Amino acid sequence: MIDTTIIVQAQKGDPEAFRQIVEAYHAVLWRTARILLKDAALTEDMMQEAWIDVWRGLPRLQHPQALRSWLLTVVANRCRMATRRASLAIISLESDPEALLVPGGSEDMLEQVARLEAAADIRTAIKALPAEQRRILELRYFADLELSEIALVTTLPLGTVKSRLHRALHTLRASFHLKKEKLTL
Repeated sequence: MIDTTIIVQAQKGDPEAFRQIVEAYHAVLWRTARILLKDAALTEDMMQEAWIDVWRGLPRLQHPQALRSWLLTVVANRCRMATRRASLAIISLESDPEALLVPGGSEDMLEQVARLEAAADIRTAIKALPAEQRRILELRYFADLELSEIALVTTLPLGTVKSRLHRALHTLRASFHLKKEKLTL
């Protein structure tokens, strides 16, 4: 979380304070946009437009403590506009198989193969989810958004977000439980 004084300075037009805001929030906003949009180049373009919107709109932000929610709203709105313009689908992680892997240091080859297989199993299970559940799951665990932030980004009621996430996790657990049973037979 960024200090309120930095936000106030950025609202007054201080480029250094604005740079600090960009550095603090760019990663989470980019991950959110990447899940909402399919195309990486479009995501980059949209993020530039979103940051311009933020620079222009920041002086009108009335509650600096709500900065993260406001930034997520700006990015979500930009994604909606881009989607309407290009009629794009939501991204799924199957287009980037390495997205689930955390780069390792000196793992041996067997561990790397096991991780790749596990990642493939996870991608397959996620791909099998209904689109609404998959989107909520990706926003929660790959964009690292809180449930209230997902509700804000998707314009869904918080209860709907919670129930879709619960169903998605239940479905994933069930699919891995079935796979485990098949392996033990």
